[in-house]
Amino acid sequence: MKILFVTNLYPPHHVGGYELGCRDVVENLRSRGHAVRVLTSAFRHDDRPLVETGVERSLQFTTASPSHDKRAECGKLARAVENFSPDVVYFWNQAGLCQWLPVAARWRGCRPVFFLSDTNFVSWRVGAVLARFARGGGMVSKFVRAIFGKTFLVRGWPVMQNQPCHFASEFLWSLAKKSDIRIAKKSSVVHWGIEPAQFTIAPRARWPVRRLLYAGQMIPQKGVHTAIAAFAVLAQEPGLETLTFTLAGGGMDADYEKKLRALPAELGVAGRVQFLGRVPRADLARVYAEHDVLVFPSEWDEPFAITPLEAMASGLAVVGTVTGGSGELFRDRETAMTFCAGDVADCARAVREICADRDLFEAIRHNAQREVREKHTLDAMVDKIEAGLQSLKAEGGNYRS
Repeated sequence: MKILFVTNLYPPHHVGGYELGCRDVVENLRSRGHAVRVLTSAFRHDDRPLVETGVERSLQFTTASPSHDKRAECGKLARAVENFSPDVVYFWNQAGLCQWLPVAARWRGCRPVFFLSDTNFVSWRVGAVLARFARGGGMVSKFVRAIFGKTFLVRGWPVMQNQPCHFASEFLWSLAKKSDIRIAKKSSVVHWGIEPAQFTIAPRARWPVRRLLYAGQMIPQKGVHTAIAAFAVLAQEPGLETLTFTLAGGGMDADYEKKLRALPAELGVAGRVQFLGRVPRADLARVYAEHDVLVFPSEWDEPFAITPLEAMASGLAVVGTVTGGSGELFRDRETAMTFCAGDVADCARAVREICADRDLFEAIRHNAQREVREKHTLDAMVDKIEAGLQSLKAEGGNYRS
């Protein structure tokens, strides 16, 4: 099968787990004998030369208001399709890209499929400027309303409307329904998966709990400030004098990251908090092995994160929120200790409990590791993706719409 991936960022020039997971899936599909190419943006963290095959970095990426040259961007997709003749065009994160790309794929006769692991897809819409033709009582207005429906009248046409989608969580599927996005019958939930062999259990005792870890993007919606404030509360308590907190990761919000780095000193715990900055994927296993508990304090509707899966596979216990799709993984006092998003006192309470109860700590981390190995491996994830894509290929035909 020939699969063209289209995504905004692609490692090593990436920001979060969405992009890392995309590369994992690409490489796994290639290992199964599929021909896979990637069309992504020209975004770079630096100017180091890349040696890679099957990846074209030419699309425009912007975090500002949409200002793409639609004709030029759609032309890049058209050339990729012409040169590769894919069986399916697999759209991943489209945030920051020209939103007409999936439409252009359909008009090239390609089958578009979406892997959705972000709530941003609700805003991926095109043609809102045409909504004015839907107003009024004339024949043109009636035709537009009949073709595009009520959603189009307000915000434009969802680019995944009536198309097959793979949702990273039940939460995201529900969000699509609530947003009046009609999903094709061959859509499904495909939870993230990891390669457990890459994240082994550290050959040391993890009790008593001494080292807390946060790993992920340094952006406000991840709730990192809440975790630091909760740690400052715990640092003053008897029995927790040796507790430390390590934070690994970076982001695209320099002002917020600057405030985070100043926060430990303001709270009087600077000597017990360490910022590692952006950590290469290859070094994450070592970082997990050096810690006991992952704090996952997300305050937005988390789609379904990869970091907790990696930490669980590494034998860490997780303390986290259940916003969005996280509740499909975190079951309180079974696979994680949970707390209310944004609540410093409740976060401190959850960490305190797991630090004080060895049986609880051991039960949570062993249950979580079993959960990952039984339900959330990369092979299990790609099995579902492969079966779904092959089913669509078998349909054949022209998919212009």
